[in-house]
Amino acid sequence: MGGQGLMAAAFRLCCVVSGHGFGHIAQTAALVNRLAAELPSLQLHIISPLPRPLLARMIGVEFSLECRAQDVGLLQSDPMRIDLPATAQAVRRLHDDWSRQLAVEKASLSAWRPDLVLANIPYLPIAAAAALGIATVGVASLTWDAVLAAYFLAGDAPDPEIMGWWRAMREAYAGTSLALLPMPAIVENHPFPRAELIGPLITLGRPRREALRRSLGLAEADERPVILVSLGGIPARHIPVQALAREEGFHWLLDVDLPAHPGHLHAISALLGHWSFADLSASVDGVVSKPGYGMAVAATVQQIPFLYLRRGTFPDEPPICGWMEAVGCAMELTAAQFYGGDWSLALRSLLDRPVRPLLSANGAEQGVAHIRDRFL
Repeated sequence: MGGQGLMAAAFRLCCVVSGHGFGHIAQTAALVNRLAAELPSLQLHIISPLPRPLLARMIGVEFSLECRAQDVGLLQSDPMRIDLPATAQAVRRLHDDWSRQLAVEKASLSAWRPDLVLANIPYLPIAAAAALGIATVGVASLTWDAVLAAYFLAGDAPDPEIMGWWRAMREAYAGTSLALLPMPAIVENHPFPRAELIGPLITLGRPRREALRRSLGLAEADERPVILVSLGGIPARHIPVQALAREEGFHWLLDVDLPAHPGHLHAISALLGHWSFADLSASVDGVVSKPGYGMAVAATVQQIPFLYLRRGTFPDEPPICGWMEAVGCAMELTAAQFYGGDWSLALRSLLDRPVRPLLSANGAEQGVAHIRDRFL
C-alpha cells in the first residue's frame, strides 16, 4: 500500500498506558501525536487510570477512554517513598486473579477491535492482545519485571512466589510484536523478542523565558534565576519549603500549595490556567527534581540545568543519570542536601557551566517509522 493509501485508510489504535506518574503518558503522547500527523484518519482508544483532562492536554487527537488501571507498578504515597508491602500485595492480587483479569482485557480488545495495541508498559493487555492475535508495540524505557527484580529479587534467596510473578511478567512481555526502547532506556536483559533502540521520546515545550518572568510579576531589574521544583506526577509532601523561603537568591517555582509565602516563592498551580507544564518547564533557568524519564529527559535535551535526588533502587535511574551527566547539565544531590534545601551552590555551579548545543529528540519520528514499516 502506498503512502496516500495509508493516509486514507482508517487505523484503529488502542493505547494502554500506566498511571504510575506522568512519564509513561509523556512518551506515549509524543509517539501518538506524530503517528496521527501521518494518519489523519487514526481512531484512538486509550485505557489508562489517568484523568481525561490530563490526557486531552497531551494527546492532540480525539480519543475514547476506558479509565481503569491495568498494572500495579509501584504503590507510592510520595515520589521518593515506595510502599513495598502494599506493592507486593497488589501484585499478588493481580496474579492470583490472572485468568479473570486476562478475560476482561480480551473482552475489551475484542469489543474495540484495534489494528494495533500500543502498550506503555502494562503486561496484562499485551498478553490479551497476543492471545487474540492482535499486534502489539511496547514503548519501554523500563519494564515492570525489571522494577520487581530491583526491589524484591536482589537477595541471595529470592521468594519463590515473587519469582513466579517475575516469570509471568516476562512471559507476557514476550508476546510483544515489537518493542521501542527510547533513550535513555534499560537495554540489558529486556524480555522482548524484537526491540529497536530509538532516540529520546518526549514532547518539548516552547521556551518562553521572558513571558514566564512577566507572568510571575518579576521586575526587569530582578535577574534572579527561576528554578522549577517538581517531583513529577505523584504529589510531593517533603519539599523543604521553609529552607527555600530563607534562600532569596532564586525564584522558586514550586509544585506545592503556598497559602502564604514570600515574594520569591511561586506556586505552579497559579500558572497552569494559561501555561502548559511543558512550556513552563522549558522556560525556567533550572530544575530540581528526581531522575524520572519525562522531566529529566526534556531538561537534558533542552540543556536546562537539572539538579536531582535519586530514589535509590529504581532500575531506570542508572541509564538516565549516566546519560544526563554525559550529554546534559546535571548534578546529583545527597538526601541530606535535598531535604535540607541545600541547593544553592550546586545550582550556581550548573548555571555557570558553558551552554552545550541542544540535543535531538527524534524518538517519535524513529518510532513511527518502525511502526509504519512493520504494521502499516
